[in-house]
Amino acid sequence: MKAKRFFIVLFTVILTVMVLLGITFFLLTSPRVKIGGWQTLDEAKMRGIRNTVTVTDADGVAWSEKLYSKNRIYTPLSSLSANTVNAFVSIEDKRFYKHNGVDYIRMLGAAKNNLFAFSFKEGASTITQQLIKNTHLTNEKTLSRKLQEIRIAKELERKYTKDEILEAYLNVVYFGGNVYGIGQAARVYFNKDASALDLSESALLAGIINNPTRYNPVKHADAARKRRNTVLGQMEKNGKLSHEAAEKAKSLPVRAEYRLDPYAAYLENVLSEAADVLHCLPEEVFEKNATIMTNAKIAKFDSVFDAMCDILLKTDDNMRVFVADNVRGEVLFDACNGNFAKLKRQPGSTIKPFIDYAPALEKGLVYPASVLIDEPTDFGGYKPKNFGDKYYGAVTVKDSLKESLNIPALKLLDMCGLPYAKNVSAKFGLLLGKNDSGYAAGLGGLTDGVTLKQLADAYSTLANNGQYVKSCYINAIYVDGKPIYKQKLQAERAVRSDTAFLLTDMLRSCAQTGTAKRLSDLPCVAAKTGTVGVGKKNSDAYCIAYTPAYTVAVWLGSDEGKENLLGGGRPTQIARDVLLSLPLSKNSGFTVPDTVCMLDIDEKRLYEEQKVYLAAPTLPKRYRMPCWFSSGHIPSEYSYGEELFWFGDDYFSHVDDFEIVEGAI
Repeated sequence: MKAKRFFIVLFTVILTVMVLLGITFFLLTSPRVKIGGWQTLDEAKMRGIRNTVTVTDADGVAWSEKLYSKNRIYTPLSSLSANTVNAFVSIEDKRFYKHNGVDYIRMLGAAKNNLFAFSFKEGASTITQQLIKNTHLTNEKTLSRKLQEIRIAKELERKYTKDEILEAYLNVVYFGGNVYGIGQAARVYFNKDASALDLSESALLAGIINNPTRYNPVKHADAARKRRNTVLGQMEKNGKLSHEAAEKAKSLPVRAEYRLDPYAAYLENVLSEAADVLHCLPEEVFEKNATIMTNAKIAKFDSVFDAMCDILLKTDDNMRVFVADNVRGEVLFDACNGNFAKLKRQPGSTIKPFIDYAPALEKGLVYPASVLIDEPTDFGGYKPKNFGDKYYGAVTVKDSLKESLNIPALKLLDMCGLPYAKNVSAKFGLLLGKNDSGYAAGLGGLTDGVTLKQLADAYSTLANNGQYVKSCYINAIYVDGKPIYKQKLQAERAVRSDTAFLLTDMLRSCAQTGTAKRLSDLPCVAAKTGTVGVGKKNSDAYCIAYTPAYTVAVWLGSDEGKENLLGGGRPTQIARDVLLSLPLSKNSGFTVPDTVCMLDIDEKRLYEEQKVYLAAPTLPKRYRMPCWFSSGHIPSEYSYGEELFWFGDDYFSHVDDFEIVEGAI
């Protein structure tokens, strides 16, 4: 009797708890119950899917058809075949036309499976919920977001028809590779209009969206084929396809080919910049009937794309290429083979010029010819290594940057102090976080990373004699034909002109005989490479190259990591191909500011004593080495112990009146 009473009480408690949980769930997911801070249905976002903007190049030529939010090719549901519609509904939400936005049967089944599997891998989102997540919410996996998703989905179902919901969903769903919407997916993978998709192609596209990376039909054809056949099996099971038709489609090979949209990344950033200018969300730009004129010209964009499209299309690595006009502060090119237009990554050695070398030159702590000792060093418990664990002993500051040595770079950072170095780096547009407080930051080990555009803008600053200009995609914006925005060039001093020139001279050596020597046959190019990795595998590789006119930034990345992914390899080769596609002038060189001078130093004593001496007039030619110096920071002694006594103690206060007469004795 006691056992019976116990089980009755236990059952009553469990039942009560379940009832209370159920009531709580329905209250929290009911659109009629207002909850402060939670999102509600925004019908403007639903209408915005069909709103358009016009984007032209600098000559007024339209980049493509009118752009739609998320998807550049809007596809009405009525234009799609029954097989296409049934493929997506069968695999994503077979009871789509029966539920009110939430499939409770599927939800309970997923809960049971997750419980027995001790995981939360299986979801139960309906097409309506997925549409809400894509248009209203983020991808964070929290209970709050899920509950908001359900309540907004219910509200959406009350105000829109099933066909309207399905049409909106098919036009915003993500297919990987920066491809949104079935219209663009059909163009990219099959080079046809979505209305012309056959059964096999429809099932293949429906299969991709579950995991766009795993089921990419170009890179993972076998996995995509298996997923397609799963979709076909579901269509047959749901009575939307005969067994014969399903088996025939399953027997077909996967014949997808990724046709990269060359303008996708550029236009995505154009719209993002327009949102910043108009102080609104990117999707709200589409509500303003705007016409946006960009800084790039389609003809020049296409010539750059043609120069590197084979690599961009065929590489297994993630890739982005960015080109800016240094003089005008304009973005001329931006293309990638995935959703990387705003991606932040670890910059590796590409950050060294700005956080290690520029601060030391600005403070006058070293000359480019100063000698540093490259050897294993303990920086307060941090023990970095050079690439290949090789060390070179006494090296000049210039050569240490040319060869991208880690120990000398951190010794410069140690001289300046990280707070000062971070302040200088910030002036180049490279903002480090408060958690970037260790020596690893000097080698590019950052908490949040940086974008490729931020790196390009930093190097463009060196080409502009130390003046920082944030490059822009947009020249002008018009609303209803009236101009409401015009780009204005805003330059801010990051470092002195002599610091910028000395860094450029060092980086020219990098392009001639250093890690970026694949650029050595090009006239007047400075460059820096960077590689990020752990052990023998590398995840990121960069080459940032610049001339007086242009900055070209190349990034390759691999989430799996590769041994042969090196900044001095393919990224530098790609940068070379891009530079050759640009109208470079063989006679134009970097401007030599009047704040620098070239003097001979005693090379022999440089390495014997690790000290920089000016070459005495009687020093034999074989011991002389010409070096650039800041006019306000030159050695105070000649070799053989002679001193520059005639300058006086107030020399540095009158440096502007000082003149170097080449060849004078």
